[in-house]
Amino acid sequence: MRKERVALFLIPLFLGISGCGRADENVIEEPQWETVDESDPYEDAAGENGAGLAEGEGKSANEDGKSAAGTEGDADLGPGLIENQSFETELDGWGKVFFAAAAPSKDGEPPHFMLLKDKEVVYTFPETPKSTEDKFVEVSAVAFQDFNKDGKKDVLVLVTYSDGQSSWKEPGIFLQENSDNMFYLDHPDLESYRVFQDLESDQAEEMAGAAFYRDTFLEEYLSRQGLTESIAALAESWVDYVDYVDSLSGSFGTEQQIALFAKSRDAWAETMDYANDINRFTIAGMGYDGKLTLIVSNQGGTGNYTYSRFYQINEKGELEELETSFREGDSQPDIIMDQMTVYSSFSNHGNRNYFVVYDMLKDSPASYINRISSLSLTDGFVLETPLASQTILYEGEEHSARIVSEDCNGNPLTEEEYDHFADTYYSNMGLTKQTAFFKWLDISSLEGVSDEEVGALLQQAYDGFSVN
Repeated sequence: MRKERVALFLIPLFLGISGCGRADENVIEEPQWETVDESDPYEDAAGENGAGLAEGEGKSANEDGKSAAGTEGDADLGPGLIENQSFETELDGWGKVFFAAAAPSKDGEPPHFMLLKDKEVVYTFPETPKSTEDKFVEVSAVAFQDFNKDGKKDVLVLVTYSDGQSSWKEPGIFLQENSDNMFYLDHPDLESYRVFQDLESDQAEEMAGAAFYRDTFLEEYLSRQGLTESIAALAESWVDYVDYVDSLSGSFGTEQQIALFAKSRDAWAETMDYANDINRFTIAGMGYDGKLTLIVSNQGGTGNYTYSRFYQINEKGELEELETSFREGDSQPDIIMDQMTVYSSFSNHGNRNYFVVYDMLKDSPASYINRISSLSLTDGFVLETPLASQTILYEGEEHSARIVSEDCNGNPLTEEEYDHFADTYYSNMGLTKQTAFFKWLDISSLEGVSDEEVGALLQQAYDGFSVN
């Protein structure tokens, strides 16, 4: 559930959980290809890591690729073929293929990239229009590697252009479509940047699921970030790109959220002058929307009261304190714990976690009240759901304890039933039982340190959080 985006299996389960609380393109001429001898084991010098080579070396960054240059028995592989940037390789869904890079036949056009099998073009990579004033110079590099970390090998190219006065490199990023991958391009406003090359009907049937798409927004991002000098420079940029795209769509990656929490510490890292025996903070992923929750909690006083505040980063990148169902003046659950039992519901109505929490407070010198409840977070609202309570009264000269336990509807419970009430309540609903682990740090650790150091402490707290 943490850190990472995770595709969850949604179990069809209708849940109405409220406890005793509130309810809740252009056609190009194909070159004529001659026989390609696949027996020559020419391996490029980049090795297995796919690091880019310097411009002009005549080879490129690629994994498991054999260059067409120097292949025995091939005097000519077709007009326009760029031999030192054409390779035999193996791609997921395609098997062994020949990747061909061909120079444009007219000024102002981009180069063409194709896949061949048995001397036949089986796929032409999607192209985007070029300015007629830009002149193609060369294909600087080609790489075959899993760029977007979805388990399928992608195709990366760098192409050099010139306007007569200066030259520059532009990336071409062709990502293999993977229906099991949760693409960031689910953001509707970016769909227009996703360019496909249509397959012929018979090819589509044969190569089902093996199409590539070209993300022109990604290419623009790489160029703006100055990551186009080599394959190595752009190869590890996917995570930063996803965070950038998410921020444009009103959400932020983990590192961004933590940095924003750090910058706004004056709003949440205050020293409490009441119930201040303990004053700590932590970061948790309480839901399934990718938002981190910063929790600040203080505890103390004669009644051992606890008060907690919950924060998230909103779509504007601002710190926002969440509303809760806690009533002012009431003791809140004692949540400064290293671990909690959590019950998770996965349904068509949404996924939700219920963190089981406890509260123990001194009502009088001779009486104590214990409570069991759960906390859940939905749509920026923290809901406490009461489950059961227990009153312990010490009476008589011997101060013997009289214990009264009941559920949230006032029904009597035995002590054993009280101790296991949360498990009985949520297990009967078919929820999944897990354990959540937390790492709490003292507010005092934030005094006199920089925002970067605060960020490191927040990251340390979040690294200590997990649900399993």
